[in-house]
Amino acid sequence: MIKRNVLIVCCIALLIPAFIFAQGVVKVKKTSAAPKQGSVTFDHQIHKSKGITDCKTCHHTGNTAKKCGDSGCHWETQNKGYNAIHSKCLGCHRTKGGKAPTLCNQCHKR
Repeated sequence: MIKRNVLIVCCIALLIPAFIFAQGVVKVKKTSAAPKQGSVTFDHQIHKSKGITDCKTCHHTGNTAKKCGDSGCHWETQNKGYNAIHSKCLGCHRTKGGKAPTLCNQCHKR
């Protein structure tokens, strides 16, 4: 009985990352006003295929339900998330040597 329960818990624990990555494409919206450059579409699958599999790479708290611009994360301290998003995304992309988008219109779609 105990072995069965442990097995069930382990199986559920293994399914959690699959569920998170199954979320796929997430539309990132600025909640304070319409983004000047248009909305950004973030694709978890593209980043996963590039080897970024640890949620904490982007979600420093590990809480994938919160976005950078949410209250309680970077909303109050980082210009409603703008600075945090741009420094995290662009900072990482610039280390890729031109292999990742770094220009406004490469991420922002009007």
